[in-house]
Amino acid sequence: MRKPALGLFLMAAALVLPACAPLLVGGAVAVVADEAIEQEKGGDGLF
Repeated sequence: MRKPALGLFLMAAALVLPACAPLLVGGAVAVVADEAIEQEKGGDGLF
């Protein structure tokens, strides 16, 4: 009974994780850009 539950979990994870990847990458780019602006110009950066 454990194997079907694990299979369903893995299938759900395979569907959800690729959908979240653009959000994670976009968030990381925003953080790096914010830090670069702070280092270059001082102040609060972009946010």
